[in-house]
Amino acid sequence: MTQSVSSTVLLSVDGMGCGSCVAKIEKTAKAVEGVSTVSVDLAKKQASIGFSAPADAAAIAKAIDAAGYETKILG
Repeated sequence: MTQSVSSTVLLSVDGMGCGSCVAKIEKTAKAVEGVSTVSVDLAKKQASIGFSAPADAAAIAKAIDAAGYETKILG
């Protein structure tokens, strides 16, 4: 089943430094119900995440924070 993306959030993610961190962030974000796409840029320390209800930007950021990273919603 393919979910449609109704919103996209751009997060800054502090604390990631390698490919394993990128994979962990992708896995964590995809585990949030409603998340459909995740693109993590290690060099920019940012994640772009597409989602629809019931997910929201705050819930996605909270999940990544709980995984050991520090996020800030950029837009």
